[in-house]
Amino acid sequence: MANIPLPYKIFFLWIEPVATLAGAYYAWFEPSTYLEDTHLPSAPGILGLPISTHVVLRQLGNLYLAFALNEALVLRATNDLKVWRALLLGLLIADFGHLYSCYPLGLKMYYDLANWNAIAYGNYLFVYCGAATRICFLLGVGMGGPKSAKSKVKKSVRLALEEAPPVTPQQMNKSPAQSTRRKKNRSS
Repeated sequence: MANIPLPYKIFFLWIEPVATLAGAYYAWFEPSTYLEDTHLPSAPGILGLPISTHVVLRQLGNLYLAFALNEALVLRATNDLKVWRALLLGLLIADFGHLYSCYPLGLKMYYDLANWNAIAYGNYLFVYCGAATRICFLLGVGMGGPKSAKSKVKKSVRLALEEAPPVTPQQMNKSPAQSTRRKKNRSS
């Protein structure tokens, strides 16, 4: 079991699930606003939503809910790095799929912060942040990887050697078994 650093826990267990629930809310309960903020010229307007669009938005909201619950509940259930990596890799792939799904809105939308609204910030900036955080986690950034573990081992060995009693030349010529037998004989 690994100790997951606090910044990753805060983002993956709290910030991202709550933000994703906001997307679920808008897809389910404010579908017209969701569509208007996604692309106003193609939103249904005064005619209202076609039933098929309403169904698809509720399905989208349900997927957002599943995403939020999976991330929050599965990652809370374990500190096993294999589980965290598997789930976060899946979500990273989904991040790229989400960004690609926005391609029909035009390339400019990927970087035009001045014209973004709340939905665009969720579709782009928040996905960029989530993907970047997942990439950092998967690369082991801040996880105290092999270099850190190696230095901890060196430090432990150094401390053990400093605390050990000095070894005499006579002790150097004895096998561990001989040394142990003599200690036992002395204590009897």
